[in-house]
Amino acid sequence: MPLVYRITREKFRHDALSTEGSRLFGARWNPKGVGVLYTTSTPELGLVETLAHAPGVRYEDLPEYWLSSIEIPDDIKRYSRNDLPAYWQDKTYGRTQFWLRDWLIKPDVLGVGIPSVIVPFSYNIILHPDHPLFGDIKLLDQEPIPIDRRL
Repeated sequence: MPLVYRITREKFRHDALSTEGSRLFGARWNPKGVGVLYTTSTPELGLVETLAHAPGVRYEDLPEYWLSSIEIPDDIKRYSRNDLPAYWQDKTYGRTQFWLRDWLIKPDVLGVGIPSVIVPFSYNIILHPDHPLFGDIKLLDQEPIPIDRRL
């Protein structure tokens, strides 16, 4: 079974498998009202994605982050950059939120692997809580993730 990673703030670490945040706010690949679990293919990508979404936060003001290692069933459909629409790297999410519409409505696979906008050689793995295999996901480990001042 593959491993994926998720970085959360310390206050949310006990909810590492929750899709509530994405349901409430939406994100690049899902609109508000549809919760999915965003994970990454490597811890490093998770850290870069996390820091990219905290622009302007001084190092001293960063919250404590936790790295979750998660085992998932091998039921992932991967998309290459060539498979994605021309607008996949848009700064706003208005169009990308509906590109996976069919999968969001009726997940035929547990997850989809989408190249990261920030590091397009690595993958974000998005998991659907309505897929029957979501119950087989296992949180294996959690630990604080150190952040080097140079970042």
